[in-house]
Amino acid sequence: MVGSSTALGATQFRIGHIMNIDHPHHLALMKFAELVKEKTGGSVEVKIYPNSQLGNALTQIQAVKLGTLEGFLDGVGWYGQFQGDYYLPATAFAVRDMDHAVRIMDGPVGQAMAERLRQQHGLRVLDQSWVRLPRHLLSSKPVRSLADIKGLKLRIPELKSYVEPWRALGASPTPIAFAEVYLALQQGIVDAMECPLDMIYTQRLHEVAKYLTLTYHQFETGSLVVNDRWYSRLTPDQQQAIAEALEEAKKYNNELSYADELEIIEKMKEEGVIFIEIDRDELIEAAKDVPVRLEEEGLWTKGLYESALAEAEAQD
Repeated sequence: MVGSSTALGATQFRIGHIMNIDHPHHLALMKFAELVKEKTGGSVEVKIYPNSQLGNALTQIQAVKLGTLEGFLDGVGWYGQFQGDYYLPATAFAVRDMDHAVRIMDGPVGQAMAERLRQQHGLRVLDQSWVRLPRHLLSSKPVRSLADIKGLKLRIPELKSYVEPWRALGASPTPIAFAEVYLALQQGIVDAMECPLDMIYTQRLHEVAKYLTLTYHQFETGSLVVNDRWYSRLTPDQQQAIAEALEEAKKYNNELSYADELEIIEKMKEEGVIFIEIDRDELIEAAKDVPVRLEEEGLWTKGLYESALAEAEAQD
């Protein structure tokens, strides 16, 4: 029930996600829960459900939309299935780097996207610029060039913005739920998967695939989205407390994410992972027409890609 309360009268704020408990997002959410309790005097109680306990990403987002779950945290690309403009920041090679991604999501482009998501689907974005590490390619066989990607059975999230760039590179995208990726790699159902390093490491995926190609193909921010009806029933003081707590939690997440990257690389090397450098320019060239084509097909608002590129130019 939307706006449900605990037996003691505190407003319940349940947040689900699909990451392991060692992931920066989860650790930051645990800090968020403590801060909300402190700042609201216990009138809002945050409970975190990690590791796909409440279902896959889309199942949880639908639950938030229906009001059977208050919040969900993950990459912004998932919301493309509800509001198409969110596909753009989750399209490989469309975003230059994480600073570019943050500028898009915090700027006018991102704020307009968030408002449409709220109006059309009742999903309110509380924050959509949590830092996530860039996505790379983990595989059971070495991928050293574009030629090695041809025919590669690649696990990919079931989102068109994820699938089409890899199809343009010659891979064979295979949608599989994140919770099933370890087994899929282990059994050879797929040859590879792509993900940020922290998710690869905390899920122990490198135990069943030992080649890590540094593609830096996608820079996607994280977003905490809640049911808008539930949020509207909070008092102004509770809303303010949640906003303040979320800002502190985001800073903690970002610090953890940046600090973890180099440490994870060293740990993975120690555990036998072979890191491979690849010619990114070759990949970018092969996929350069994908965002233009997806926009022409109406996946997102016409002119959005140009606006996003303008954010990158404003950065220079």
